[in-house]
Amino acid sequence: MPPKLYVFLQTLRLKLLRLLAPADTLLGRVRGREPLPPLWLRRHVGAIRNFESAARQTADFLRRLDLVKPDDHFLDIGCGTGVMAFEFQRMLGPLGRYVGFDVNRPAIEWCRVAFGSDPRFTFGLAEVSSPYGDGGRPVPYRFPMTDGEAGLVLAKSVFTHLLEPDACHYLREIRRTLRPGRTAVITAFLFGKGSRTDRGTSPIFGFGDDRGLVKWRWKARPESAVAYERDHFTEMIAEAGLRLQWLCQGFWPGNSTHFTGQDILLVGH
Repeated sequence: MPPKLYVFLQTLRLKLLRLLAPADTLLGRVRGREPLPPLWLRRHVGAIRNFESAARQTADFLRRLDLVKPDDHFLDIGCGTGVMAFEFQRMLGPLGRYVGFDVNRPAIEWCRVAFGSDPRFTFGLAEVSSPYGDGGRPVPYRFPMTDGEAGLVLAKSVFTHLLEPDACHYLREIRRTLRPGRTAVITAFLFGKGSRTDRGTSPIFGFGDDRGLVKWRWKARPESAVAYERDHFTEMIAEAGLRLQWLCQGFWPGNSTHFTGQDILLVGH
């Protein structure tokens, strides 16, 4: 798709969602639904129809593995519109703390208003979308937590939008902020050894680097959907000082022309 056409369609979709937002809010009140971000902000974090169900599924997963303690400090990387914050309002106790950050300013501003009355919740704006900005000079973004403070780190649908330099930096920051003995939950698109297919190409990820270790979906916008060769991503985890504890495969590149879910990884020190 030509870049100008892509931008035009994105802008058109945004305007339509803004127009539909009042009707969506009214419908939510009629149904007795908890206040949600406006449609155009919910679309920022994925398909609108999955906004609430995806958060519930993730929360159920964390409960089943007993990864959340009531007094934990929880770090939500790329928190978007606080979709997981709604769940953690019920999961955290009075001494628990939630810290989320995102590069999307409107999403963070909405979260600060929506959760402003709950002192357990803090939302930060990552001023740079890449830790390698500022005219090419390294300016690493430091996660808003102290060393070893986080009892749980969640990076849901984050590494699917990070190319390798940024992904390596984020893994190092996860290592720094994660408390020893605790777990970080990461989702990613992984391909290659260990998946149902070992094909070198995929109908979804048709572009990539010369090494064949990183692939992306859109040639003009690589960060829109990024996939990593499984062994290579495991090496990146190890180089950051982390260890892969468990992997649940959910994406099988080459088997279909649609996403079937992201791979889930548990990592620790």
